[in-house]
Amino acid sequence: MKGEDNSNILEQIETYQKVVKNNPQDIWSLIRLGYTYTRASKYREAVEAYKQALQLDPSMYLAHYGLGYSYMKYKRINEAINSFQKALEYNPNYIQAHYRLGYIACEQQRYEDAVFHLTRLVELEEKHAKGYFCLGKSYNSLERWDDAVTALKKAIELNSGFEFAWYQLSVAYAGKKQYQQAMETLRKVVEINPNLEYIYDQMGRIYLKMRRVKEAIEMHKRAVEIAPKLAYLWKNLGVAYLRGNKYWEAIASLNKSLDINKNNGTSHYYLGCSYQNLGEKALSEKHFRETLRLLPNHQKAKLLLNELEPVKTITAYIKPDESLTGDSGIDGKLQLLRKKWKGNTP
Repeated sequence: MKGEDNSNILEQIETYQKVVKNNPQDIWSLIRLGYTYTRASKYREAVEAYKQALQLDPSMYLAHYGLGYSYMKYKRINEAINSFQKALEYNPNYIQAHYRLGYIACEQQRYEDAVFHLTRLVELEEKHAKGYFCLGKSYNSLERWDDAVTALKKAIELNSGFEFAWYQLSVAYAGKKQYQQAMETLRKVVEINPNLEYIYDQMGRIYLKMRRVKEAIEMHKRAVEIAPKLAYLWKNLGVAYLRGNKYWEAIASLNKSLDINKNNGTSHYYLGCSYQNLGEKALSEKHFRETLRLLPNHQKAKLLLNELEPVKTITAYIKPDESLTGDSGIDGKLQLLRKKWKGNTP
């Protein structure tokens, strides 16, 4: 909040505090006090104000909603859910309660619950762009691609600059294997904001599905240029290089991912694949074993590890970066690549 706005809100809080002190039975002033507390990020105080209001009238759905919102901002999610549900008990058509319950369910990956509340929401309010967006995102997670397309197109119709809706629409098209439409959708996002790393990452993944590896690599390189501190972007760039049989570049990129997040089992898996393609069995074994330590149910790592012939080199005690120090005898080109990428760009 800006200083001037903050000062204004604090004045409102003082005003409502005085009103409530003079008349503790004034439920509307208690609700307004709770609301101004939330605007000032004073969520604990907001909770108390809404609770006082509910002591006066337990059926006041606005107070239940306000209490839920305060709990949500206070990171007490289960209590927030209970309060939003209580609001709907007293007003089954309260739009905001449906939205919050749908949003939380989507975030908690309870997608069927999300669809229930968000469908009800857009039935009640046809111009709720965020509601359609969350509904489309939930449909995507359920792989109900056609439903997702319908919901997300509605969100974009209501807000043409809704970049997240455009992105989710591309996910739906990709799910339908309509890759050209997915790419056209992503280009719309680039027109809105050309500096979103996840858009280029999505473009790269779609290009891989289209078997256009060169374009995929370029898109993933663009993603890491924008956000070089995100491990998953380096991992995805490494995968693109691997698909293009550029094993050294893949190894350098995947090691960059592990520099940022050493516990990324998937990066270890693709490193194992890269080293296997170079005939480096010891290093391949090392990374497949590390994959299984971090992701015990990784079936592909188990299969490839079993296929490796027994090797004499004991890899269990190799430190994470020891394979890159020169002891392996294969570090020449890799060291040059790591030096080239020291500044976080490929």
